[in-house]
Amino acid sequence: MQIEQKEQLSLLMDGEFTNDHIIDEVSHNESLQSCWHRYHIVREAMRGELHSSALTLDISNQIAQAIASEDLYNNLTDQPNIKTTAQLKAENLIWIHVKDFFAKASQVGLAACVTLGIIAGVQYQQSQTDNANGIPTLNTVPVGVNIAPVGGIHQQNDQQQLEERQYDKIRLLVQDYELQKRLNAH
Repeated sequence: MQIEQKEQLSLLMDGEFTNDHIIDEVSHNESLQSCWHRYHIVREAMRGELHSSALTLDISNQIAQAIASEDLYNNLTDQPNIKTTAQLKAENLIWIHVKDFFAKASQVGLAACVTLGIIAGVQYQQSQTDNANGIPTLNTVPVGVNIAPVGGIHQQNDQQQLEERQYDKIRLLVQDYELQKRLNAH
């Protein structure tokens, strides 16, 4: 019977069925009403007239039914009994605080060891590269500052030109970043 009703709904939408009893059935049957609604959505989608407001998803009834069928207040048989639970003794509380202190101290110690290892590794690597090519690894000259040669002698080798190009690139990147930050702030 349901299939026949849906076929009649489809014919009614196409203007080929004019029986009034299907209209009465649709007005009293929620299943047919939702089918009528879906048929209209499909028709609008096929014609390219579908709007986002037509696709509202109302699942409140299904959620209400699911909540109503859930056993939210099951019997709590696994809960401890107040009479059977032992009270904590003062020495147990002290032991808990001591364990907590040592746990935090070991975390700080581990972080200090990792930091020491990183610093030692960087210093070792820096001494290796200093000995290898005679150029310091960390250059302390600020970005964007031009250094004048001592005594007016202007000697530039390939390494100095490369460093200048790198400084120029960094300076331009910083300027671009500042400009983007100002533009996006408004």
